[in-house]
Amino acid sequence: MERGDVRRAIVGFERDEIGDWVALLECGHRQHVRHRPPWQERSWVLTPEGRRGRVGTPLECRLCGEAQEEGGDPACWSGRVCPECGAVVGGGEGHRTGCRA
Repeated sequence: MERGDVRRAIVGFERDEIGDWVALLECGHRQHVRHRPPWQERSWVLTPEGRRGRVGTPLECRLCGEAQEEGGDPACWSGRVCPECGAVVGGGEGHRTGCRA
């Protein structure tokens, strides 16, 4: 792993304001996961089954990587991320609507 290459597990997905898929990472950061061939080949993001199959897999977190390069510790919220809905809970925050947790 190169300096600045920090991988975090995907804990869920949501859509941004224009409808693109965003992976919710265990550190509390978000990362777009677009399928835009030929530059980005991620056809798995197009189906619910494909997205479910990626939960738990690592994805590079650029924000945590930048913090590491600057000599700081990334803020890790993994203990506060709900595995069911991907929301960061606690500190006045709650689960997303429909979450069974």
